[in-house]
Amino acid sequence: MLCIFCSKERPPSLEHVFPLAVGGTITTDRVCSACNSTLGSRVDAALSDFLPVRIRRAMLGLAGNARAAPSQFEIFLGDAELIGPAANRIRTTLNKDTGRLDHRQLYHATDVILPDGRQDRQITIDERDKDQVPKIIQQERKRHGLPPLSEEALATAAEKFTVNVVENPLVKVTLSVSFVYLRHAMIKIAYELAFLWLGESYLDDPLAIKIRDAINRQDPASTDDLTGCVGEAQACVAFQQWTPHEAHHLAFASVVALGVVISVRVFDIYAAAIIVSREPGRYFRSPADSTKLRFLAIDSVSGKTVDTSWDDEIRRMDTLMRAFQRPPPFFDPL
Repeated sequence: MLCIFCSKERPPSLEHVFPLAVGGTITTDRVCSACNSTLGSRVDAALSDFLPVRIRRAMLGLAGNARAAPSQFEIFLGDAELIGPAANRIRTTLNKDTGRLDHRQLYHATDVILPDGRQDRQITIDERDKDQVPKIIQQERKRHGLPPLSEEALATAAEKFTVNVVENPLVKVTLSVSFVYLRHAMIKIAYELAFLWLGESYLDDPLAIKIRDAINRQDPASTDDLTGCVGEAQACVAFQQWTPHEAHHLAFASVVALGVVISVRVFDIYAAAIIVSREPGRYFRSPADSTKLRFLAIDSVSGKTVDTSWDDEIRRMDTLMRAFQRPPPFFDPL
């Protein structure tokens, strides 16, 4: 088998065009296991773990190859900042028994000046960790070169605490959203669809060679000079004929003045319209070749898939316009 990415004769492996993690159903066996693994971890994961997509996967329960779908609460988990109190570091976890978020004050120590002018050490912990107070006191004394307290003095010191209750805490969570290789991921889907729809000869297309080279390179900017747009789905004019759907993926091929275009939309979140060939004459030499212009719709949850010709989808749209007496957008065929 000739791999469509490394162009080497290697054993095949199953490749999901739209990543399985986002509910992709269309596959090809023309990707070797080495490329499948490398591009899967670097490129596909950039799309599957893109924060808005990951949140949608959690909402829809899409696990892919993982044991479970992402948690709907995961963006809130981990260390955060409690707005207001001086000791403001907290850790948030998910209580699986109650399904609620649990906030725990993290250990915090600071120097304070007492009313009589003496300097002291103030320790703040979560109330649930108060049994650790004696141990913490001894650790703090050792850290500052002080002798350990006797058991009696330690017991007395450990009783000198106050409890503060924070009602409806205001928590500041810092989120990190990475766009690295996200453009690669969308272009990779377009490239694989171009191969499936245009046929084996597409691999020798000059632009196909340039596209797969850009996808394979680890340079985050390697796809920047490829012609097309990649960005938020609502801004992509290629998909204005269909009402956005939170669980559906769409893709179609068309011919414009610049060449053959593959347009891809993932959920209603991200979309791309990529020039995949500047030589339409390679693929469209007779009216019968128009069937290479395809339309694809995938329900990521049910797996239901519509794979039809672009002409069929245009006729469906025409029927809807006559029925509703208005122009698009209309619902997709799913």
